[in-house]
Amino acid sequence: MAPARASEQYKLLAIQSGDVSASSALVWGRSDRESQMVVDFSTSPNFTRPRTQIGPQVSAETDYTGTVDLKGLRPDTTYFYQVRFVNGRVERFTESLQGLTGSFRTAPAFNQARSVKFVWAADMAGQGWGRNPNLKIKAFDGEEIQGGYVVFDVMRKLKPDFAIFSGDMIYADNAIPPTKPIPPIVGGGTWINEPAKNFVAISLAEFRQNWKYNLGDSKFQRFLAETPIYVQWDDHEVTNNWYPNEILTATPYNGLSASVLAERAKQAFFEYNPIRGDEIFRNYNYGKHLDLFLLDERSFRGDNNKNTEPTLEILGTEQFQWIKDSLKASRATWKVIASDDPLSIVTGGPGDYDAWAQNDTRLLGREAQLSDLLKFIKDEEIENVVWITADVHFPAAIYYDPNRAVFQDFNPFWEFVIGPIHAGAFGPAANLPLDSTFGPEYEFNIFPEEANLPPPHNQFFGSAEVDGQTAQLTVRIHAITGEVVYEKVLDPSANSRNQNRSK
Repeated sequence: MAPARASEQYKLLAIQSGDVSASSALVWGRSDRESQMVVDFSTSPNFTRPRTQIGPQVSAETDYTGTVDLKGLRPDTTYFYQVRFVNGRVERFTESLQGLTGSFRTAPAFNQARSVKFVWAADMAGQGWGRNPNLKIKAFDGEEIQGGYVVFDVMRKLKPDFAIFSGDMIYADNAIPPTKPIPPIVGGGTWINEPAKNFVAISLAEFRQNWKYNLGDSKFQRFLAETPIYVQWDDHEVTNNWYPNEILTATPYNGLSASVLAERAKQAFFEYNPIRGDEIFRNYNYGKHLDLFLLDERSFRGDNNKNTEPTLEILGTEQFQWIKDSLKASRATWKVIASDDPLSIVTGGPGDYDAWAQNDTRLLGREAQLSDLLKFIKDEEIENVVWITADVHFPAAIYYDPNRAVFQDFNPFWEFVIGPIHAGAFGPAANLPLDSTFGPEYEFNIFPEEANLPPPHNQFFGSAEVDGQTAQLTVRIHAITGEVVYEKVLDPSANSRNQNRSK
């Protein structure tokens, strides 16, 4: 019998980790051909005494992407991992068998009072503003950063435990032309996209190409290799303001059902992101003081043109019960709900109100489901609930007070809005005020002087940090340079069931 031949290693195009818990993590990779995915991992950066886990056989069926679920990990521990794609016998890890390497830190145990920091981001490569080699910024620490998605080199400097991608991380419905005029108000000139992406996605291959376009950026690759992610989607992963069963009459869709388009988009979304399970809505614990709840406000929503009727779904029955049950079961001090759509900022317009609100003081449409959830939070005495969101391409901090609301049966709460990180900057739709149903008021916002300004003009991301000792939650909004433009320190309720009272 001929001896088994040594494995041939194939070129690895990208890696990332995500959906990390206290005892597990997903590791994702992409090869350039059919091959076997292998992950080596260790608590040592030198891969001392590594463990090796054989992953799936990747092929054209998943566009050569694969994910391995690493289990049995230690809480609050930094792991280093290496991804290999091989053909043939899988050899034991040695220094001569190397792929791309990354790292992640597991979440603390549920009762561990560790400080935790995360960033959240959304709205990337929209409105034709793609990977420009000439884009240059000076970061908050004085370093000059040039070319491509500069914001990821800035976010890396904050050393977050993880990142939440809150949707619109591709713009499948926007072409990225080779050049684009820069508005005179910010200096004029020509924006260069290298490479271009000059199509609107309809086929599965085109949706996949959108994800590959972003992953081709070296700054984005570096960030993903160091920072585990939790990913949601919004509309532009499919097409603007879509809802299930909508018939897309405009060119280039020409009568295609949004549900058919979304099925292709969702396949690419799951292929190119490390997501555990087959649902986008899910929750994760990060120790004694933080629980994360990720919503899916696209897959189960009712028609946008019915958002002025007495009631309308946005979360669907199963997800709505899940978020209630999960919030009630949470014992963490802070419950952070990541919503891909804002609560009271009006998006879309008559006949196409796309988020929760519709510029009407009455309790209508999707607000009925929100009022039910807010009342449930109050009735069940669920404390320290904070909402984070994006979508509208401007940053804001909004405080909700029942004393000035139409619907008043809820506890006051905060909503923090960021974006875009690398897309056109906009202000409120048609200068509409906040929908007043739940008593919102801006404490902070920044609107651009003119719509659709490119980076680095009015692009923002968010960060949040829970202090392990005081249990305070500090939320910051950062400009693309990392400069803090807004900060809010929130104290936990004195009645919080799991408040850490040590000083």
